[in-house]
Amino acid sequence: MASIIVRKAGEEDVKVLAEYVARLKSLNEELDPHYKVVDDLESVSLEYVSNAISNPDSIVLVAVDEDSGSVIGFIKVDVKNRIFYEPKYKGVITDLYVHPSYRRKRVGGLLIEKAVEELGSRGVNMITAVYPVNNLIAREFYGKLGFTDLDIEQYRTF
Repeated sequence: MASIIVRKAGEEDVKVLAEYVARLKSLNEELDPHYKVVDDLESVSLEYVSNAISNPDSIVLVAVDEDSGSVIGFIKVDVKNRIFYEPKYKGVITDLYVHPSYRRKRVGGLLIEKAVEELGSRGVNMITAVYPVNNLIAREFYGKLGFTDLDIEQYRTF
């Protein structure tokens, strides 16, 4: 396996991360038609990534293959205040993507591990993940890492 490093995302990563976000959101659309992506997905993804990198309440980390220098995956975690509960803050994984050629090589787990370290340095000691209910691969992946169900979000369109 290639040598992988994880670092904070920077402006130089925006273009590739926007591409990965678009891939991730398109996959969600394949899983459930309620995740229909917008027509301008590319520009929305660019803005989304740029905003996340500069947001102090977001953690965006990239996994880089040291041999090629390529960004092979990323994680975006938002710090949320749980005003009624302890622990007071939690990290919410909103996006996790690993390039297909690097999957099943512990890259996703490494990204989560580094995100947990960053959260811990901010005094946050709880992490959750949000993903479409039909994404059974995500459910299995997070389950293997010790995640359990906490909330259920239901919806109705009208």
